[in-house]
Amino acid sequence: MKILHLFYDLLNLYGEYGNLCVLERGLKEKGTEVTVDKLSIGDEIDFLQYDFIYIGSGTERNQKVALEYLMPYKEAISEALNSGKTILATGNAFEMFGKSITDCNKKEYQALHIFDFYTEESDKRTVTDAKSKCRFCEDTLIGFINKASEIKGIKNPFCEMLEGAGNTADDKNEGIQEGNFYGTHLIGPVLVRNPALLEYFVEMLNK
Repeated sequence: MKILHLFYDLLNLYGEYGNLCVLERGLKEKGTEVTVDKLSIGDEIDFLQYDFIYIGSGTERNQKVALEYLMPYKEAISEALNSGKTILATGNAFEMFGKSITDCNKKEYQALHIFDFYTEESDKRTVTDAKSKCRFCEDTLIGFINKASEIKGIKNPFCEMLEGAGNTADDKNEGIQEGNFYGTHLIGPVLVRNPALLEYFVEMLNK
């Protein structure tokens, strides 16, 4: 099993590296040999090398730096997803995979456009504990949300919020799950705080 921790040094808020620590341990406990590569700005990325790609949360500024670096890899990312590679993006990392991100000054950044949703940032932060349910995990998920954005145009959410903030102020759906792409603003880190969700990814990757 080859795992990529992408932008480990740039998108590294909230101890999100813990997601990979527990995932690696969970896979090894199942007898799977695991290697983890850490790549960032300046590194050449071959997405097809990896079975699982993880990107964590960062500041709004660092998100834009990461996005600019990823733009030439748009087709490679699509090819990786179409070939069965799994991507988990937490916090504002998953916003990069939509059509665009408009910042609080109304400046629009073209995003990877792997999916058709779009992001609108504001100068108001949403900071809240969260409880949610998702269709691929029986247990209630817990976590924390700290974001300054609303996500619009998502058809297949990651989860439904029981407490806390959804993709928009009027939407209780949160994140996105399309095929083998998983994106959520739930941090905590989310795999550390939710053993059932961790087990879901371990079992899925071992198939």
